[in-house]
Amino acid sequence: MALALALAPARAPAAEHVIHISVDGLSATLLEALIANDVNGDYASFARFVAEGATTFAARTDYTHTITLPNHTSMLTGRPVLQPTGQPNTVHHGYTDNGDPAPGVTLHNSGNPNLTYVASAFDVVHDHGLMTAHYASKSKFVLYDRSYDAAHGAADALPPDDGTDKIDVYFQSTPGATHAAFLAGMSANHFDYVFLHYSNPDNAGHVFGWGSAQWNQAVRDVNGYLEDLFALVEGDPVLDGHTLILLSADHGGTGFDHSGATTAANYTIPFFTWGDGVVAGADLYALNPDTRLHPGMGRPSYTEPVQPIRNGDGANLALAALSLPPVPGSTIGAAQDLELNAAAIPLLPQLARVALFAMLLAGGVLMLRGRARA
Repeated sequence: MALALALAPARAPAAEHVIHISVDGLSATLLEALIANDVNGDYASFARFVAEGATTFAARTDYTHTITLPNHTSMLTGRPVLQPTGQPNTVHHGYTDNGDPAPGVTLHNSGNPNLTYVASAFDVVHDHGLMTAHYASKSKFVLYDRSYDAAHGAADALPPDDGTDKIDVYFQSTPGATHAAFLAGMSANHFDYVFLHYSNPDNAGHVFGWGSAQWNQAVRDVNGYLEDLFALVEGDPVLDGHTLILLSADHGGTGFDHSGATTAANYTIPFFTWGDGVVAGADLYALNPDTRLHPGMGRPSYTEPVQPIRNGDGANLALAALSLPPVPGSTIGAAQDLELNAAAIPLLPQLARVALFAMLLAGGVLMLRGRARA
């Protein structure tokens, strides 16, 4: 007979701050293997998500695209890239270009021609009087700063008028410089919602290959960033116990590429959550048996009656945690029904995850603060 752990029902635990992280090119399959075979604590911060948060290594990208800007646009807007079969032509965001946008290009004038404006999580947070930020490590992410700046952002329909510039702080540089700027900015400003992008694995994958020694090192570098992030949150009384961290990816990768949307290595990504009130050691599909279906190795389209967890769920999950409504016009996670807590969880899978974390800790390899890094 299966054992179960009874817990109070809830969805996204209430938070005052959400840090929404995208690790560009983070393959779920490769990451899971790195964590499972880690003997030196090189991936201990990722393992901490698994042990202390609710996670899955079987999330999905957008159905038709496994490239950077189209998927990040889905992550921020809760919209598919292209129009799903049988759905209205106003559902998708339609932005398919993946290069640095030319001057004047925005999501609103270069995406779905049936939309005059493509709202994002930045809109909802900012229009409710809260503070937003976007830290990026690729120059092409200027697309979002431009789309939601004072010249192109929508009017605030909620009093008081917080203006049309939906991103209070935008910063873009190399991953290391972006990380340092984020730590300083978050510590000083305590943003309510921040979208944080690390490009390390994608950069290494295109040059050296996914799963190469250099790719593994790039993931270790991000692990170090996450160690700093955990230390920041837990060392700041404003953030500690009041912050939800979401981590996902825009795509995985295989060989030196990730553009084939029908390739499992490209569309299979992690989706991790961590914070006060999130069920520790839980599998996200086990927490959501009625609203999300584990896709196995498959690639479900948007027409399937029960969807997998997608990176596009992140925007509306973040808003739910902040007790805000979904992104206007969004369809991915628009019901804000992704549970991070539940009345019953299978206990044995949870204990297996906690045991992995405890084993690393007992071996003396898990040092979450103050570990020197080259």
